[in-house]
Amino acid sequence: MTSVIPRADARAGLEEIYRRRTPRSEQAMERARRYMVRGITRGWGYHRPYPIVGARGEGPYLFDLDGNRYVDLVNNGLSLIHGHAFPPVVAALKAAVERGSGWLVASEEQIDFAQLLCERIEVFERVRFTNSGTESGMLAMKVARAFTGRQAVLKAIDGFHGSFDDLEVGLYDRPEIPGRVYLAPFGDAEAFERKLAEHGDEIAAVVLEPLMFSGLVTTAPPGFLQRVQEAARRAGALFVLDDCLMLRLAYGGSAERYSLDPDLTFLGKFIGGGLPMGVLGGRSEIMEVLDPHRPEPLYHGGSFNGNLLSSVAGRVSLEHFTAETITAMDARAGSLRAALVAEADALGLPLSVVGDGSVLGAYVTDTLERHDGNTFNAGEPTQLLHLAALTHGVLMGPGGEIALSSVTAGKALDSAHEGLIRALQDVSRLCTIE
Repeated sequence: MTSVIPRADARAGLEEIYRRRTPRSEQAMERARRYMVRGITRGWGYHRPYPIVGARGEGPYLFDLDGNRYVDLVNNGLSLIHGHAFPPVVAALKAAVERGSGWLVASEEQIDFAQLLCERIEVFERVRFTNSGTESGMLAMKVARAFTGRQAVLKAIDGFHGSFDDLEVGLYDRPEIPGRVYLAPFGDAEAFERKLAEHGDEIAAVVLEPLMFSGLVTTAPPGFLQRVQEAARRAGALFVLDDCLMLRLAYGGSAERYSLDPDLTFLGKFIGGGLPMGVLGGRSEIMEVLDPHRPEPLYHGGSFNGNLLSSVAGRVSLEHFTAETITAMDARAGSLRAALVAEADALGLPLSVVGDGSVLGAYVTDTLERHDGNTFNAGEPTQLLHLAALTHGVLMGPGGEIALSSVTAGKALDSAHEGLIRALQDVSRLCTIE
């Protein structure tokens, strides 16, 4: 194991450069702290000394209040698959917005989008719209519980499925809730099988991301997802796929990528084309628990579910997200990964780059371990890489997360290569390697 030890003044030096570049962001964040906790309104994205404040986005770039331009490699938490202000989406929204934003009744655009989703994603026979991935996950649990008559859920330790109490168990050291939520380590099929053997008659659903993004980007070992799916079916539980982030991995989503046949799948993030939207889709006999013609239907409300503007933006965005687009994104991510690994090797700096397709995690360490089998801390060297990247015009996740959009190409991709390589050089210069 190689240790990377930051010098005592490493962070202070980088923060000074950062502050000189972003004085207006600093002032804005000082004002924000008077009205919002720590000046933020979401958990992910915060970093020391303060986050930049955005002024506008354009294609692969985000601009801050000081006019600094960043190649955006996180795209609002993977919510902008075509980058910022994607022209076809902007044009479609301009045409739609004068007609209103949403109605109690359906729109043809909502129906068109539902049809597109069912025709594109093989495991979708019926869909229900929500307003976010979190809401879609909540609805998935309600539907699974109503369909099976059971109450418990089995999920992965450290698996993030939105801001919902039951699905946050296993995060932030939150323990199991007997009869409600059970846990097993991601990648350990035997552990999932044991939990299902022990509690199978209680478990309504097993919910998994195909590739974990929270804390540490983690790919599934070969056969893991299939084994868990089969074990869930044997126990009479539903297999629920969280594809909010990883729908990007194939034309038909990660079920297609990994040869899965989930009972339910929920979507969020970029499915609304940059506007808030979520989707729950799955087998018709399961989704029919929501049918108001049933004797005891499961009620699901939501004033903005499938609203006109999100339906328009989502449909146009998905139509432009072709198989060819996905292949090109994956190839560009591969070239970026190779460039980072080559530079780190040349510097003698330990760097672990993991992921699949257009999603990567870059960590300044040669040991990727979840502490106590649970949370992963990216560590100060990776946090320094993030801060250094900002000073070189690249916005990555504060824990080393990277996800390309369809427009991260050409000069923007070259700038990302250059900025991240310079950031690695900064980390190497500011740290002792032992």
